[in-house]
Amino acid sequence: MAERLFDAEARVLPAVRAAAPRVAEAAELIAARMAGGGRLVLIGAGTSGRLAVLQAAELPGTFGLAVDRVAARTAGGGPGGLTGTDGDEDDADAGRADLLDTGFSAGDTLVAVAASGRTPYTLAAVAAARELGASVVSVTTVASSPLAEAADVAIEVPMGPEALRGSTRLTAGTTQKLLLDALTTAAMVRLGRVHGDVMIDVVPANAKLRLRSAGLVAEIVGCDASEALGVLDECGGNARAAVLVLSSGLGPDDAAALAAGHRTLRAAMAASR
Repeated sequence: MAERLFDAEARVLPAVRAAAPRVAEAAELIAARMAGGGRLVLIGAGTSGRLAVLQAAELPGTFGLAVDRVAARTAGGGPGGLTGTDGDEDDADAGRADLLDTGFSAGDTLVAVAASGRTPYTLAAVAAARELGASVVSVTTVASSPLAEAADVAIEVPMGPEALRGSTRLTAGTTQKLLLDALTTAAMVRLGRVHGDVMIDVVPANAKLRLRSAGLVAEIVGCDASEALGVLDECGGNARAAVLVLSSGLGPDDAAALAAGHRTLRAAMAASR
C-alpha cells in the first residue's frame, strides 16, 4: 500500500516542472507588488487552504518579513486558524469577508489555491480582490477552471485521479505544496531576501537558529563562528548588519542603516567599500 501511494506521487515533479514559466511569472508579479509596499495574501479551502496558511506562517521567520506583510485564510479557520471545516468552502460570503478581514487592498497580491478551481469560498475572495484592482495568482490541479480564468497569472497543473479517489490531500496536495514553495521562495529571492543560497534574513528566534545565523555570517565573511556570534548579538540578530560590521569595520548602528538602504546584502557590501 505504501509503495502504491509513493508511486502515485512520482508523476508530480514532471508535471510541476512544466509549470515553471508560470511560476516564474507569478513570482515576478508578487515581488514587484511587494517591492512597492504591497502585501501577500493566500487563501483557499480544505487542504488547499491549509497549505496556504502553512506558507504564510513560514515566510516571516525564513525570510525576515514583518509579520504584517503576509497573511492567509482557510475556509472556516478564522484569523490564524489552520484546520477550518469542509462545509465552509461553499460559503461565498465568508470568502469575501475573510479576504477583506486581512486588510487586503489594491496594492496587494492574492494567491488563490483550489485543486478543483471552482471552490465558491475561494472564487468569492478572488472576485473581491479583482473589484479592488489587486493582482491575483491562481494555483489549481485542473485545467480551464473559473479560478484560472479570473487570475492575472494562472498556474495550472492537471493531475488526474488520485490513488484514493477524490482525496485531494494526496497527489493534488503534493503538487500544490511544491508549487507554493517554489512560488514564494522565488518571490523572496527576487526581493533580495537571500544571499546566494543563504537565508540571510532568517530570524534567530531560538538557539538553533541563532547558531545557524552566526554560521552563515562566518561563512560569508570568512571569520570564526564564535566571532560572528558575538557580532551578531551586538547587532541584535541582524545578520546583514553583522556581515557589514565584520567586513567593513562599521559600527552596528551604521551597519544596520546601510543594510536597510539596499535591497540585497551584496549591494550593501559594495557600498561599504
